[in-house]
Amino acid sequence: MSVDWHSLTGAYATGALDADENELFVAHLADCAQCRLEVRELLETTALLGVAAAQPAPPGMRTAVLAEVARTRQMSPVVVSLTEHATRGTRSLRRWGMSVAACLAVLGIGLGAYTWRLHDENSDLHARLAAPAATPDDYSVSAAGNGWTAQVSMSRSANQVQFVCQGLAAPASGRTYQIWLIGPNGPRSAGTFSPNQNRPATRSFTGPGEATTLAITEEPSGGSAQPTTKPFLVMPLSST
Repeated sequence: MSVDWHSLTGAYATGALDADENELFVAHLADCAQCRLEVRELLETTALLGVAAAQPAPPGMRTAVLAEVARTRQMSPVVVSLTEHATRGTRSLRRWGMSVAACLAVLGIGLGAYTWRLHDENSDLHARLAAPAATPDDYSVSAAGNGWTAQVSMSRSANQVQFVCQGLAAPASGRTYQIWLIGPNGPRSAGTFSPNQNRPATRSFTGPGEATTLAITEEPSGGSAQPTTKPFLVMPLSST
């Protein structure tokens, strides 16, 4: 069954997709400038609606709660001897201490998990809001090799280039990968990176200039002024 990914921007922005759908939709966003723009606008609108919908407690709530407390009958005190009171107090204090310790442990675990979830959600939200707005000359090209994939997205009018690579093995010790933009005046460095096979390596930079090709070489740690090895990845860039 085919899926109309363009109709899922709202579900993605509100976190309503399951893990598999979310992964597939993220892949769709990489190739669809229209959906990237729509998702960004939906996320901004959702944030504004959340602030607008927040309301303080009703003014009469405090008075109603205090009135209910005044009407509620309290339990009668239980009278015991001093000896029994001391024995009960020791047992109660021990039980109370254990209960407090257990509650604090559960509270600490819960707050830790909640804080971590908020951190992840906030990071994801910032990443999605940081997605570049669509431009008329958006261009994207992909390549694949031995277990790895790469994609270049660019816009000459916005003067932006983004390189994403996943699954590339780490270079040898003392070596790094270097990105080159190649044009009429030869190659110029666009930075270095060391990949993690479990996470995409992403590099964004400005100024494609007159470059018509993006290439990747393996260089000494810290990079080189000019390529010293043959590129193992060469990707064409749009000229318009």
